[in-house]
Amino acid sequence: MRLYSNVYTRSGGAFGLFCSGWIVVFLSLLATAARSEEAAAFTIIKPEDIQWKENKTVPPGMLMFMMSGAPNKPGTFTFRAKIPAGYKLPPHRHPDRRIVTVLQGTYYSGVGEVFDEAKLIAFPPGSYYTTEPNTPHFAFTRDGEVIIQEAGEGPSSGITYVNAADDPRGQASN
Repeated sequence: MRLYSNVYTRSGGAFGLFCSGWIVVFLSLLATAARSEEAAAFTIIKPEDIQWKENKTVPPGMLMFMMSGAPNKPGTFTFRAKIPAGYKLPPHRHPDRRIVTVLQGTYYSGVGEVFDEAKLIAFPPGSYYTTEPNTPHFAFTRDGEVIIQEAGEGPSSGITYVNAADDPRGQASN
């Protein structure tokens, strides 16, 4: 019993310091290993990692960054869209359910086959909404730049415009 009390008291001497030093080293290594294991379990995208690219399926001006997955492959996909002030997205549909979170700015969206400002609903930052499959809808950014995060389920044919003339890809929508 005396040896135990000597190791962990001030009178423990060199042996006590030796044990304390190894305990600190062990705990540091354990913490580092845990952080490495956690990092391997996550897909991490920081704001400085985002490389915005033109989105050719919508009218010019909207930029996009694919966060995970791909619309043309099975499984969930998530992307972010950066949309300038005054941007108008014509009525369109998606074959899959879409989940939208507004991250920055106020995003306006409405349901219908014709763009109608009276039907627009304002979604301020932090808002969340879903659009059911094949629901015709449209969007507008009235007040300033908007960033949204949108998720869907693939494989998806993407976007089909109600009026084929609105499709910037220059071909008739399916």
